[in-house]
Amino acid sequence: MRRGQAITALAALAVSLTACGSGSTPPGGAAAPGGLQAKNADLSGVNNYFIANTEQMGWFITDAEGLPLYRFDKDVPKPSKSNCEGECAKAWKPVLADKTPMATGVDPISMGVLTRPDGTKQLTIAGYPQYTYAEDKVAGDMKGQGKGGTWWVTAPNGAKITGGKAQNNTQNKSSGTPSTSPTSPAGQTPSSATPPAAPGY
Repeated sequence: MRRGQAITALAALAVSLTACGSGSTPPGGAAAPGGLQAKNADLSGVNNYFIANTEQMGWFITDAEGLPLYRFDKDVPKPSKSNCEGECAKAWKPVLADKTPMATGVDPISMGVLTRPDGTKQLTIAGYPQYTYAEDKVAGDMKGQGKGGTWWVTAPNGAKITGGKAQNNTQNKSSGTPSTSPTSPAGQTPSSATPPAAPGY
């Protein structure tokens, strides 16, 4: 009887040790103290830009605050040159490129930087300097669209949006996925309804 109890006790001890050991050390080495921990990406050296969509405008580029980026017909794309200085640059604020630009939905090859006369760096898309408009205060504002017949919201491919999404970017024409949201005026916040597929950048 004692022999049987001893064997049972040894078997239980072996199972216990196996169970404890199986999860404590991963194959090929010891576990890192405290387990595995992923580091958050350091975005302190990055300027983030995004794309947004409205039924009226289609896809366009915004800054991190959701304000649209504009391009100016009087600027030059090749080589990139801004013709908005002085009072103009107070109303139309150059989008600074003092950090690495990172734009979700925009072809990184189309993004560049120009040096303004005052030495500041300005973001360019497809060669065109980019601006925000001082009167746009919250995400969805688009008060600068068509201003003076020379200021236009920038599409993800760098084109100017002059008459709605049909002129926005040709990649979107064949998507065949119309938005189910009602038409939103340019000054309204983009609809949360599922928009058409994003441009393939």
